[in-house]
Amino acid sequence: MKPEAIRQLIFEWQERVMTRQGVERQLEPYILDCFGSRPIKIITGFRRSGKSFLTQQVARKLITRGAVPRENLLYLNFEDYRLQECVTPGDLDQIFTLFMQTTVPGHRLVIFDEIQNVPDWDRFVRTLYEREDDLELLLTGSNSELLSTELGSNLAGRFIEFFLFPFSFKEFLLYRNELPKNIREFERRLPAMTRLLNEYLVYGGLPEVFDIPRGEAKVSYLSGVLTKVILDDVVKRFRVEHVGLLEKLLSYLLATVGNVTSYAALVKRSANLGIPVKNSTVVDYVSYLQKSFALFETNKFSWKQSRHFSSTKKYYAVDTGLASIVRPAEENHAFRLENLVFLELKRRGLEVCYGSSDSGRELDFLARTADGWEQYQVTDTLTDQNRRRELGSFALAAPHLGNSQTVLTLDDADDVITHEGLQISRKGIIRWLVA
Repeated sequence: MKPEAIRQLIFEWQERVMTRQGVERQLEPYILDCFGSRPIKIITGFRRSGKSFLTQQVARKLITRGAVPRENLLYLNFEDYRLQECVTPGDLDQIFTLFMQTTVPGHRLVIFDEIQNVPDWDRFVRTLYEREDDLELLLTGSNSELLSTELGSNLAGRFIEFFLFPFSFKEFLLYRNELPKNIREFERRLPAMTRLLNEYLVYGGLPEVFDIPRGEAKVSYLSGVLTKVILDDVVKRFRVEHVGLLEKLLSYLLATVGNVTSYAALVKRSANLGIPVKNSTVVDYVSYLQKSFALFETNKFSWKQSRHFSSTKKYYAVDTGLASIVRPAEENHAFRLENLVFLELKRRGLEVCYGSSDSGRELDFLARTADGWEQYQVTDTLTDQNRRRELGSFALAAPHLGNSQTVLTLDDADDVITHEGLQISRKGIIRWLVA
């Protein structure tokens, strides 16, 4: 890439960043609070979750506050076709050298977006970290395996990692100008929030999907994102041989989010589809999908022994909209709701697992906090017919994990109910999500 073209690219992004202004993501204040500290800041997450926009918005705020002169911003997105020739640490060093010729006195901010696209990027980043003073490094990436390998070797102990989920329901409401500021507004906006919750459950929280007008177009967009993830973040990275098997495993796990399964069951299902496969291959392929951030795995918890078992698992999508690609919304509404709650618990930084008793009772989620374990059941509504089933597992878990039980429903509830001697908090999901 010619020096003039590099300078033009640097100046172009310095101007473009100043126009970036949108919904403040929940992660943004935490990143800004760390500004000025020595470690490298790394934002990871699923593709199209808004990592690029977030970094640009952070940069704009730092420039607006006077913390960084605009001339001292270097922003490079390595999915920009103009940077396809940037394939070595030496190429990065050339760009950085040209950037330094245009800076002014003051703090400098360097953002490398989708850095995993540059081979051996970690060597150059470590060199900058060790060599340059008064420099802030902010990186993003979309593949945990690719990042973790480099981070664990050359950058260990030199970074802070932030994981960006797709938009939460609360952020989605903020985007739609429907987030209530107080209890009076909550009650007034509840019908609109209920309608938006149904939309959010079906199409998810990837920000670019919000303004696509038609449902089939939204699903088409989501399919394209998933194809990109499979081809770039899984097949190419891990040199997957049986691409058809990988696609079928992902489709099945997205269609059955929240169902209990095991590797043995997935092997058997593959064989039924005419794809004989080793258990180790299924283990590898599922792990690849997790490393691309498309899926989360949660393990069964033993209430009596207070530890995890890994023989059976549940899988949840990183975004509820991904399930729309493989299964109509009306067929798995309850599991989407469960997926939504799982993601919110993860956003809150909690370790999450599920409970199951020998008698067949299930507890949707157990979430570890600093004070112990919170227990959650998720259901559309609580009735006389399902009350025993939904609340019974709380009684089994309580002697071992304490008395923090919550049942979440689509009803706008906010009270305490008694079952088998337990005081169980009942909350409407919308109320719980926007709290």
